[in-house]
Amino acid sequence: MQVKRWKCGAAVLLWLCGAAGAQAAEWFVSTTGSDSSGDGSLAHPFRTLAHLLAPERELLRAGDIVTLRGPVGNNVYRENEVRLRLPLTLRSHPGEWAVIDCPLDVPDSVCMQVDPDASGSRIGRLEIRGGNLYGLFFQTDWDARGNPGGRGASQVVVEDCRIHDTGRDAIKITPKSDDITIRRCEIYNSGRIYPPGTPLDDQNAEGIDNVNGSRMVVEDSWIHDIATTGLYFKGGAADVVVQRNRIERTGVGGIMVGFDTSPEFFDTTLNPRYHESIRGLVRNNVVRDTGYAGIGLDAALDAVVVHNTLVNTARAGHAALYFGVTLQDFDPLAGRPPSSNALIRNNLVLQDGGDCVAIRWANEISASGLYGLTGPVGSDHNAFHNTRGPCRFVDTRPGSALAEGGTLAQWQAQLQADSHSLAAALAVGADGHLPAGSPAIGRGAVLAQAGADIDGQPRGSAPDIGADQASPPLADADRVMNWAEVAYPQYFRRPYSTGTALGYRYRYYEASGNFLATRNGRVAVHNGRDWIELDVGALADFLPLAAAAGY
Repeated sequence: MQVKRWKCGAAVLLWLCGAAGAQAAEWFVSTTGSDSSGDGSLAHPFRTLAHLLAPERELLRAGDIVTLRGPVGNNVYRENEVRLRLPLTLRSHPGEWAVIDCPLDVPDSVCMQVDPDASGSRIGRLEIRGGNLYGLFFQTDWDARGNPGGRGASQVVVEDCRIHDTGRDAIKITPKSDDITIRRCEIYNSGRIYPPGTPLDDQNAEGIDNVNGSRMVVEDSWIHDIATTGLYFKGGAADVVVQRNRIERTGVGGIMVGFDTSPEFFDTTLNPRYHESIRGLVRNNVVRDTGYAGIGLDAALDAVVVHNTLVNTARAGHAALYFGVTLQDFDPLAGRPPSSNALIRNNLVLQDGGDCVAIRWANEISASGLYGLTGPVGSDHNAFHNTRGPCRFVDTRPGSALAEGGTLAQWQAQLQADSHSLAAALAVGADGHLPAGSPAIGRGAVLAQAGADIDGQPRGSAPDIGADQASPPLADADRVMNWAEVAYPQYFRRPYSTGTALGYRYRYYEASGNFLATRNGRVAVHNGRDWIELDVGALADFLPLAAAAGY
């Protein structure tokens, strides 16, 4: 497989291209190293990140690489407030997995902080666990009144990481921390500082909490078991993209396009009306088992919500698709605008009792009230099903005939919305994929904003409704490879690239550097470094295992 040498080189080049120039140094930290006698080399690593990162030692330069050894059984670094003060690449050693473990009981502490001067950093293939406030914290020196020219930690890439068991938010993004990319990460178990039984209203522990950080991209990630909301971007965050994620089991919302922000965090020069979100794009996500809105829009301007699958959301309140209001601390100067000019298309909503779509009106501030939406709903070509009866559509704005809810037909007649949408007996698999013969297949509208489906497949000219674009039957090799990705995620974690070489048809997994290939009815594995591929057996021998797992 001659292509192996090129693929490995490409992965390394992609990783290093964020470093400033060819003179970047690589530093090593190991659980078997020494801060007193080590020199940071592979042969003589330091023991702690705190030693290497300490600014008074002046060891690091912008663009350097910090590699943590992470052999199985000896890969945990007990740290507190790992702080990046200049642009660095922080990662696990190839083929290993390092865990940064921080205490929950140090008040107001975070596990890892990225300063504004560390903009341009890359954090990859690490497990970040703990932190009293946050697991990963993007700091800012921007202040609307005191430092309006300031900035936050920006242009940072976080990829192939696990961030979990944090005191409050797993990831916290502060104002003007722009252009942050979070991809292929697993984020879970937020809110660990709250004792069991703490009322939900007394908790504040999101998966990703973005306050006025623009152009954030969250993609191909799994966010689950979150105390409050899976992910929100608010405070005027603009041009955010949330795509191809799975968000499951949240106490409050799944994805919130805008939310409710204190006025001092808005940049009113750019956003004088205090919109919580501007031009947010949410597409091809599967959101499941939320307490409140599956996807909520609060003071959202020009939002695009397309090709999402929402399953058993809004169990305690709101609706699967929900237009909420924002109070912004009841400040008399804040704008609190309604959402407007939304595009909501090709979403698949499967409820088990919760409302399907709702628009809120609230009079907490004045008799005239706050409106969740102004102008057209912008909703069409969606599909709805409720296992407990007809889907309920609610509009509590004054004068609406749907204040107590109505059917899809009544919603269509009253709001001139969803004229091409359908209500049918719909279902998806546990992974959000459509079954053969689903009424959602081929019923979507062609959209320029659609993007690839949750598996990275193109939509084509006959798009399906929801996050999944149903595929034709798979070849045996693809069935076995798909099974191997689930059975052995530590070796074959998506995404992958494909190719052929020397008669092999292969998938290359950048996260692990491994190849999985088939040729002449045999299955082979290669680690991307050595020049010997491992024949692991006949394709026919793996097919029963794949079939038993549903592939």
